[in-house]
Amino acid sequence: MLMNASIDFERLMREGRLALDQGDRDLAHELWREAALLDPYNEQVWLALLDVLESLEDRRVCLQNILEINPLNTQARRMLRAYEARQQRRFRLKQERQSQLAVLKKQRRSLMTRALLLGLLLGLSGIFFAVVLSILIYGT
Repeated sequence: MLMNASIDFERLMREGRLALDQGDRDLAHELWREAALLDPYNEQVWLALLDVLESLEDRRVCLQNILEINPLNTQARRMLRAYEARQQRRFRLKQERQSQLAVLKKQRRSLMTRALLLGLLLGLSGIFFAVVLSILIYGT
């Protein structure tokens, strides 16, 4: 049974590489996922999967798996650090945007309050002016 799994693993890895060489990333991904199920502690399968994974989160998990298997893999460690640095930058930018939006909302609210008060003041001034003018025109 163990021998068959090893043969199947090697076949899946070989067929995955061939599929990738022929431009079929989806098939390569599928074959290497099957290989990872057969031997999840094989660094080569995770290195191969890095070539076909699209999402950054999937790539991060793959890099973590590589480092679990081989903590001395400096390239995987470097790639994981770069990924984490990008994530931190994105998080900081998101926080800054949220902070800027909060400031803009506060400024908009203040501006609306001022506009409302100014409108109210102008309206009352108009009424006062109309009353004074009518007194002057129609007064006794």
